[in-house]
Amino acid sequence: MIANLFTVAELESPALRQALAELLVLADEAVDVADLDGDQEVRRWDAPVLCTYRVLPPGDLALELEVQIEDETAGELDETALAQRLAARTATSVLYPAPDIELDSAYLVATADGRTVRCRLETIDSDEDTTYRVDMVEEAVPDLPRATVEPLPEVLDHEPLPTPVSDAFLATCPTGTTSSVEGRVHYALRVWERLARRLETEWNPAKRYREDLFRRDLEARDDLERLVHQLDGAHAKGLRSAVADIDRVFRAHTVSGPGRDPEHWWRHRRVEKTPGQPT
Repeated sequence: MIANLFTVAELESPALRQALAELLVLADEAVDVADLDGDQEVRRWDAPVLCTYRVLPPGDLALELEVQIEDETAGELDETALAQRLAARTATSVLYPAPDIELDSAYLVATADGRTVRCRLETIDSDEDTTYRVDMVEEAVPDLPRATVEPLPEVLDHEPLPTPVSDAFLATCPTGTTSSVEGRVHYALRVWERLARRLETEWNPAKRYREDLFRRDLEARDDLERLVHQLDGAHAKGLRSAVADIDRVFRAHTVSGPGRDPEHWWRHRRVEKTPGQPT
């Protein structure tokens, strides 16, 4: 297996070697640790564990690691378990790519106290080298004090939610570029239904949401009101029907609020149970 990790604290070669040997139950000499910028000719390339590290410029992260472990030695160990065990043994947070979200910025932090926290990792390119910034974490991580603590919008947008009404209509609706009428219909309808399904299931699956995303979802409903007049007759009728079905779910899980604009009634509905509120 090959694991690509980052550490928050800078670790010396002996500490890295000892930690890897302990978590894999190996003798220290079975683990070869070397600086990427060091002399590669003196390495023990036949060692069952090869760890190559790069010291990073000043920033939120200190080391970038590539750990190669022979399959027989690794057994059922994967990148997640390696990061968690390494964090526990070195008392520093260890970052690894989130396996369920295909975004370059989507990472997980294995903390020294045993937690796994989602984070957003940003690269800062300069003429000299690339530095890294952990911009946001979903829970406070002591050794990443500068990161904003709040739910990651990109994670919420990747959560699996059923959209049966959208699926049925959009299967019959032409596709187009993102900026085309058809493309905007595909986007806005799914966004609106995803909000309705969150409300229907009391904010599942995560039991949390963001105010800026809620406003975006209402804007998607605004857009649908305009787009329905830009489709041809048959597709316009189908879109009206689909939107009406989703609207019924939204109405059923909101209550009347202040406002007297019947053409944009969804903006005057209030959510009774906000994310995180006890049931």
